[in-house]
Amino acid sequence: MSTEQDNSDRAIRDDDQERYTHEEAAELDESAFDGGSVGRRTFLSVAAATGAALALPSTVSATAEHDVLTERAAFVVNATPDEYETPLVIKFEDGVPTDFEAEYTEPDWDVDDQTAPPTAVTRSEPTPAAHARLDAEELESVLEEFGDDIEEAAYSMGANPWWHLEDPYADGVFPPVEESRDWLSFEESVQGIRYLEEAVAPDRIDFYSIGESPGWNNQFTEVNPDPSDVYVAEVTNDVDDEASFAEKEKVVYSLNIHGDERAGTEAGCRIIEDIAYGEASDFEELLDDVVLLFLFTNPDGWVSRKPETEIPWVGGHDWNFQRGNASGLDTNRQYPTMGWTDPSFWPAEPEDTPDVRPGDPEGRGYHEMVPDSLAIVEHFRDYDNVEFLCDYHGMYTADHMVFNLETNAPFTHDKTHDLDEVSIQIGEAMADEWGSIENEPLASDIMAAGETEYGAPFLPEGDSYEGLLDWGTIYDSLSYQVTGAFLGWAGQPEEFGGLGAVTVAPEVIISNHFGSAIKQWKPYWSRHYETAYRLSMREYARMTAAETEATVATEGQDTAYVSTETLTRSSGDLPHTPEPERGPRKGHAGGPPAHAGGPGAGGTQVSRHHETVQPGRGHVHAHASESGHSLFVHFQGLESASQGTARLVNPGGNVVREVDLAERDVRSTDFEDWFVQRPEAGDWSVEVDSDADADVDVQLTLLESEGIPDPEETLGYEQTEYEVNPMQFFADLEPYVEDGAMDEMSVHHVSRGRLLRGNSGQRHYDKLVVSHDDGIDDSRYISAIEEFVEAGGDLVLTDGGVNLLGVLDVGDAADIDTEDVDDIEVQFANLEDRDFDHDFLAGIRPRQQEMWKGSQLGYTTGVDQPATVVDEDAFETADGEVAGTIGGEGVGAGRLAAGDSEINVLGSVLPPAQQTELHPFGMGDYAVSFMGHTLICNALGFEQRRYVAGELVRSYGEIR
Repeated sequence: MSTEQDNSDRAIRDDDQERYTHEEAAELDESAFDGGSVGRRTFLSVAAATGAALALPSTVSATAEHDVLTERAAFVVNATPDEYETPLVIKFEDGVPTDFEAEYTEPDWDVDDQTAPPTAVTRSEPTPAAHARLDAEELESVLEEFGDDIEEAAYSMGANPWWHLEDPYADGVFPPVEESRDWLSFEESVQGIRYLEEAVAPDRIDFYSIGESPGWNNQFTEVNPDPSDVYVAEVTNDVDDEASFAEKEKVVYSLNIHGDERAGTEAGCRIIEDIAYGEASDFEELLDDVVLLFLFTNPDGWVSRKPETEIPWVGGHDWNFQRGNASGLDTNRQYPTMGWTDPSFWPAEPEDTPDVRPGDPEGRGYHEMVPDSLAIVEHFRDYDNVEFLCDYHGMYTADHMVFNLETNAPFTHDKTHDLDEVSIQIGEAMADEWGSIENEPLASDIMAAGETEYGAPFLPEGDSYEGLLDWGTIYDSLSYQVTGAFLGWAGQPEEFGGLGAVTVAPEVIISNHFGSAIKQWKPYWSRHYETAYRLSMREYARMTAAETEATVATEGQDTAYVSTETLTRSSGDLPHTPEPERGPRKGHAGGPPAHAGGPGAGGTQVSRHHETVQPGRGHVHAHASESGHSLFVHFQGLESASQGTARLVNPGGNVVREVDLAERDVRSTDFEDWFVQRPEAGDWSVEVDSDADADVDVQLTLLESEGIPDPEETLGYEQTEYEVNPMQFFADLEPYVEDGAMDEMSVHHVSRGRLLRGNSGQRHYDKLVVSHDDGIDDSRYISAIEEFVEAGGDLVLTDGGVNLLGVLDVGDAADIDTEDVDDIEVQFANLEDRDFDHDFLAGIRPRQQEMWKGSQLGYTTGVDQPATVVDEDAFETADGEVAGTIGGEGVGAGRLAAGDSEINVLGSVLPPAQQTELHPFGMGDYAVSFMGHTLICNALGFEQRRYVAGELVRSYGEIR
């Protein structure tokens, strides 16, 4: 069966459902669903099965009719407004008419013209045809003038104009961006990669479906919902050799987790083709050792651009790419990540998945809402040796062309360095390609693309790699943090259900669009982001294949770190979990704490309020009781508005959150939603006052619990067992120390004199780390630390350990009083007002601010991250050196002298996990960023050394 026939058969499936009329659809009033238990999407699904009415939410007036139009082409033309340009492949019977070419083609068009491709392109062999984008008036003219010459006119969206026809790949499968007609379409890409697998390189490519998306309602086929397959392409030499495949290191490229961010797909598909034909010299040498895994993560967000998809929350049009899937969910928030979980998300854990999520007003379950995420998690757990997982994104504007985002996973020392090194290699590759963001044609193309996409030309003004690349955490780059992200899950340890991979999210500018704007194909710009991501994918593959090593050099210095059970957090502490039945964990002092029953053994209730606010002013309400635990507000469609405000109002009538929609004409990031801890009792409301063309969907989720929420009552999942302690950082670092011990001891050990060699006054250790104030009232313990410092040992105080400055009577610390030290809470643990000349910041880059990433330790996006800071005036009066501050409230990094010894301060880097919030999938010991990791090593006076293929390529810090 030909591909054209196969597509046609799929398009006209007979499922005994009646065709809907536009007139009936117009009567479907959104307000009918307000306050009801059945949402609009659920109603439409039911209505489809019973022959109720729906249609494109557009103003439609075209009535094109002609025998040459296929049924699907006629549907698209007649279901869209007159100005919609329908992509059609037109087969001519006896050659392309000269008059058609003269009127609709532009032989002299060039991508450097910074304009859209010409209306039509033509070919003569093997089938004379044209590919054209025609609005209703143009199509009418073509049919009237050339209808007798046309054999067929078929709907054909995609980059390759001939992929629907005979011999579609005479000139290649996926044309260069400069020659493409549009973005790659979903069906085109599936067909193309299948061809490469079957006809070109069966020994190099395995391409198959691993599951399905939720699926849109399809207004042409009337298949409701109509899911799409989630595909994986496995690319390596001898791909079917199972033993070899299992042993190879693997790098995963997630190409389109957000469907409207197209750059990853554009690069990935073309790389697959080049490898299939043996034309990817930059990847060729890697294929004996590395498997490249290309994941097409979000087909719903991709196929949503087809006009036959019905998108309930879009009022003016529905032929745009969508960020999320057909369930209306952000596909990058639905994964079973450790630590804090937002209960309004649908975290997709395949093991023991409940049929229905507790408290869902529409009785929905995970297999209905997030089958895509469930399939991805289940499939990727079967791979061994996943070294890197890269999730390719697109952003709006930024001060660099590309960001690499360090994700919320707890990386070990070697993985921290691999992540930093690969960013350096990508930066150097981009510099070799373009030199500078200001060089032509790159600079002009960015300016033109910014004008086209956002109505405001701009040029990044950053200085890292001449404005081409910069990197840091998610917060460092985008000014927000997330939970439930794909990469947060993939980067967590395998024992917690992750992949243990180094995970990173590249972001490229002008690869996202406002919700109300039709995303326009700009090949003059897309060629650059396709190149940028090809370079990125190459460097991740090279780093996966490389032999790397990272060590910590101390020149033989020995380190002790003081652990305590007061830092340990265990699932056994929780009121809703049984007492754990296991012994001591390696690296921790003693065994797990006794089952304490935890604070608050009361039940957990979750209420969900989901309403649509029509253009103009509207309110959505939720009532919190005295046991209100947390309130979450999520929006959809808010990005469509250009004027107005959105506010969250508390029971007292005060505005506690507000966004001015007019200030987001050109944005650098997506709007992140609102979270309120311990909402006061009473009526809360969300007020939306907007000019949006589309409705704004508002979802309020209220979690009520006297104590720690029970995940089984909230999400349907049992609590994952865990036992964590931030001092595990040093146990994990110890194997990388070249020379010198790194030993754990308790407060009792210190007070008993274990830091010194008997009564000789000689030190047993050179460095001491204290990250808590347990024992602060024990005079013997404090005296032992003072004796250690007086004997020439260096003291590093982090987190709660900074409180010891108030009681230590040694060196400059003697001038710091208890009232000079303060325990505070901040939204993000950032180091600010930094002195980059200070050796604490050696190897740290200006963008990097966030010292640790909170979500995997149970911290939220509210103000709950702990820090201990020292009054800056008092610190400087004591002759302290300030390296940086935290929260504008005091010294967060600095040094005090004590003779030849150092007393170094890091106010927030290794906090204990927070158990008060919902965290069904376990907890991390620590989640230091590259910056936090480097701060600790610098505070210890150690040198980090990085090797590639046995060669020292970089070092950070100096041994003191």
